[in-house]
Amino acid sequence: MPEDRVLDLITPPLRFTALQPNLYRGSYPRPINYRFLKRLRLKYILSLIPSPITEKTDRPLQDFCREQNIKLLHIECSKDGGKGKKRNVPITYSIVIQAIEIIINSDYSPLYIHCLTGSHITSLIVACLRKISFWSSVSIFNEFINYSATINFADRSFVEKFEGDIFVPEDKINWIFWNGFPRETVLDTFSIKLIKSQKENGNEKERENDDIKNII
Repeated sequence: MPEDRVLDLITPPLRFTALQPNLYRGSYPRPINYRFLKRLRLKYILSLIPSPITEKTDRPLQDFCREQNIKLLHIECSKDGGKGKKRNVPITYSIVIQAIEIIINSDYSPLYIHCLTGSHITSLIVACLRKISFWSSVSIFNEFINYSATINFADRSFVEKFEGDIFVPEDKINWIFWNGFPRETVLDTFSIKLIKSQKENGNEKERENDDIKNII
């Protein structure tokens, strides 16, 4: 194939898929992926990697995001936890909660999330998102295996035991996961808190209100 034809190819990142409307996952974006990502009209890219993306670490990606008005977000994570049954879990629940709070906030949509390979770390984040979306364990772990090839006891245990306070913004994404479920079921399963969308002195103010019926 001529070189100019190679450059015209539209190539998605490895392990790319659409998780929900305007929410995408995959591997670390490479220059060959830029034309594809441009078509998604992304507003943010969330990187779950050891170091933030800068002009020093990846100038081509910085330049691409600047040209497309895409903002870069970073949550520090170690590299994938290894391979096989002895693979460890390379992230904490705190990291998962940070990521989910970004994912469910419509201000960050359309959003692309990735780790270095688009495999282990991204799969753990997505699995926890599916858990609080009331997916069955079978469906969660089948999806996990599709992108991570294997799943071990540590991975399963991490997802099954996931819990924590998740701050849900009023301007949440429209595919919010609790629609159709009894309010009591949600409250008995997860600890949910509201954040007011109204800002005071430039900062979001938390609303102290136990009644969350307006958001689920």
